[in-house]
Amino acid sequence: MLEIQGCRPVEALIGDSPAIHRISDQLQKAALTEVPVLITGESGTGKELAARLLHNLSARRSHSFLKVSCPAIPDQLFESELFGHEPGAFTGATGSQAGKCEQADKGTLFLDEIGELNLALQPKLLHALQDFRVVRLGAVDERAIDIRLVCATNRDLEAEVAKGGFRTDLFYRINVIRVQMPSLRERVSDIPILMNHFVKMYSAQFGGTPAPLHLSFMKSLESYHWPGNIRELENMAKRYVVLGGDEHILSLMREPEELRPLVPEVIDLTTPLRVQTKRAIQHLERKIILGVLEAHKWNRRKTAHSLDISYRTLLYKIKEVGLPVVQSANPPQHKLPFRDLQKLPGINDFR
Repeated sequence: MLEIQGCRPVEALIGDSPAIHRISDQLQKAALTEVPVLITGESGTGKELAARLLHNLSARRSHSFLKVSCPAIPDQLFESELFGHEPGAFTGATGSQAGKCEQADKGTLFLDEIGELNLALQPKLLHALQDFRVVRLGAVDERAIDIRLVCATNRDLEAEVAKGGFRTDLFYRINVIRVQMPSLRERVSDIPILMNHFVKMYSAQFGGTPAPLHLSFMKSLESYHWPGNIRELENMAKRYVVLGGDEHILSLMREPEELRPLVPEVIDLTTPLRVQTKRAIQHLERKIILGVLEAHKWNRRKTAHSLDISYRTLLYKIKEVGLPVVQSANPPQHKLPFRDLQKLPGINDFR
């Protein structure tokens, strides 16, 4: 594990690859400054962890680290959430409320997934960041804020700027120092270190002693393409600990990519296996039936013939998986092209 002075293991970047050493060096240099930092990278690469590490390495470590998920704030509440409000500013505003900017005063404000911020709201954020002063809704006086701004996104903001989806002036305001988080595919040598770390951590959390991690299993992990990056690896480590071995993990990795969403990303420790299996089968049946219905322009008799089931069984299945009995003006999404159905295993393969 890469050790960074002054950080506990849970806060540190785990690994020993050149990519991780590069990120560590960038974060330590950025921590010596007060300029805005933009952390980019695919989903699941640890952008929030890097932001927290940056805060903990900085002179602001004794003050708040406040995360704001931009997509989670409704547009109509954006100003109130970020800048605060006074009594009477809107219906239901009965008292004074400091916004996230004020709450993060003297600390770090982390704007996660800033690329999802509505274009109409971006000028309001830019205005507050230009001189670090905010005005609460319903108030007149400005309030000075002292924050370190860190933003993160999995979008290509340069491309968004080029097509008009993100303001140029806001982009240059937040993009002073760029930290590009590597995908797990770019740091394959860290996979054994990460897997051992997560298995040890979740063994302590869940109890029990899972089987040792064999070299052949590690080689399989290293050859996998990891679309979900570290988050996916962490979830696989949870399954390994809970289910007690690597066979379930290997079988999941061998599944066609379009079927992997059938296996929940978060381990469900309370729902019986038969219930979880039934849900997965119904999900797959829905995709297959919908694909064949669309291929036959919603002719149910042709669909039943293609699926080699009776017309009555098809009607029952349509109702069971929640499809409309007749084609609606807005047919269900998640279209599965008929030509791709041959790639899918039979339903009995999931029983």
